[in-house]
Amino acid sequence: YQLALRSSLYTVLYLIYQTSKKEVQLMDYLVIPAYEPDYNLIRLIKKVREKSDFEVIVINDGSSASCKRVFEQAATYATVLHHSLNQGKGQALKTAFRYIQSQGRYGVIVTADADGQHKLWDILRVANCAHEQPQKLILGARAFTGKVPLRSRFGNNLTRLLFKQQTGIAVSDTQTGLRAFTSNMLPFMLSIEGQRYEYEMNILLQACKAYPILEVPIETVYIDDNKTSHFRPIQDGLMIYKDMFKFALSSLSSFIVDYLVYAVALLFLVAVPTTLRILLANGIARVTSSIFNYSTNKKLVFKNEDSIIKTGSGYLGLALGLFILDTLLIRLFYAVFGINLLLVKILVGILLFSLSWLIQKKFIFKERTHTVS
Repeated sequence: YQLALRSSLYTVLYLIYQTSKKEVQLMDYLVIPAYEPDYNLIRLIKKVREKSDFEVIVINDGSSASCKRVFEQAATYATVLHHSLNQGKGQALKTAFRYIQSQGRYGVIVTADADGQHKLWDILRVANCAHEQPQKLILGARAFTGKVPLRSRFGNNLTRLLFKQQTGIAVSDTQTGLRAFTSNMLPFMLSIEGQRYEYEMNILLQACKAYPILEVPIETVYIDDNKTSHFRPIQDGLMIYKDMFKFALSSLSSFIVDYLVYAVALLFLVAVPTTLRILLANGIARVTSSIFNYSTNKKLVFKNEDSIIKTGSGYLGLALGLFILDTLLIRLFYAVFGINLLLVKILVGILLFSLSWLIQKKFIFKERTHTVS
C-alpha cells in the first residue's frame, strides 16, 4: 500500500513538473519478451507500428543462433534488447521495465506474448483502459470457450482456484500475458520477485494488495494448439505455487512436531485415565507445535509485519479453539470407532488443516486486497 502511494505521489509530482515546463512527453510502450520466436513476432510488431504509436520493445531472452534473422528483422520495427543467456520471462520483462524507466517518460506499458496470439485490437483496448484508469492493473482476460488445448484449460482452472484460495480474489485468467499499466507502477513491478513464469503470478499476488485489478475480455487465440509455449508444467508450476506450498509445508512440519510430542507424552502418561491422558498429551503437544507454527507462518509463509500482540492474540485464540476441537474429535473417534489413539491423531489433524489455513489467511494474517472488476 505504501509503495503504491509513493508511486502515485511520484506520478503526480512528475506530471506537475513536466506541465510547468510545457514539455509533457507521453509515450506508450509495447513490451514483448521473446525466446526462440518465429515470424509471428515480425508480423505482430509490423502491424503494431503501422496501426499505432507504440514504441515496441522486444527482449531476446537468450534465443539460439537460428533466431538471429528474426531479431534482425525485428530491429527494423522495434528496440531489441538482448540477454546472452536465457534468464526467463520475468527477467526479460524486468529488463524492459528498467529500460523504460531510464527513458523518464510517462505513459502506458502493455506486455504481450511473442507468438502472435494477442490481437492488435485487444492490445489497443487494454492500453486505452490503462489510460482511462491509471491506478489499475489491466488484464486481458480470455474466455476459454471453444477449442482450447487441454493443458491451457487445466492450467488456468487450477491456477484460478489456487489464486482464489491464496488471496480471496477471483481472477478469471491468471495466466494471461496481455497486461497494461501506467509507468508510475514501474517501481512496484521491479520490486516483485521472480525470474521466470512465476513472476507474472507474483505480480498478481502482490498487485491485489496494492492496486485494483480490471479484467478486459479479449479474443482467445491458440496457434497450433499452443505448442510454441515455453511454459514447463512441472518446474514452472512449482515455482508459481511455491508460496502456496509454504503453508502446507509449515503445517506438515508443525504436525510432525505436534505428533512426536503427543506420542512421547502418551508413553509417559500411560498410568493416567484415558480422558485426562488425551487432554494432557494433546495440550503439551499443541503448545509446542503452536509456537513453532506461529513463528513459521508469520515470518516465512505470510511474511506478516503486524505486531506480535495483534497477530499473536488472534493466533492464540485459534490455537485454543483448534486444541479444544482436536481433543474432542480424538476422544469422539476413539470412543465411537475405537480407532488407535496414534492413528486418530493423524485423521483429525488432516481434517483441521483446511480450517486452520482459512482462519489464518482470512483473519489472523489478513492482508489488504483490492477487488477485481
